[in-house]
Amino acid sequence: DLPAEVLVLTADQLAAAGRFAEAVRERLRAIVRLLIERGVLPYTPGWTVTELAAKAAAARPALAPPLRGAAEVFSEIWYGLRPANASDDAAMREHAQRVQAVLATPVGTP
Repeated sequence: DLPAEVLVLTADQLAAAGRFAEAVRERLRAIVRLLIERGVLPYTPGWTVTELAAKAAAARPALAPPLRGAAEVFSEIWYGLRPANASDDAAMREHAQRVQAVLATPVGTP
């Protein structure tokens, strides 16, 4: 699969084109890829977004809030069929930044 950085670039391009639902999906894919790259999750095709969030939060509890937020935004759009907008993309960017901040913090640091 593609590295997280490439998925983020794709999400940025989609958002710039006003394709916010697709940008949200790519940002979620980037978050998942980052979790795999950092060894938080194994590569496991077929998990739902909720399962991914739960498994990652079990491994690193501080990931729970941003992953829950990202899962909610994604689910509302892709499962709930709600039209996406720029604020959804901004929310996903924020959740991704929070995930990165948690991953940058050594395990065991309060």
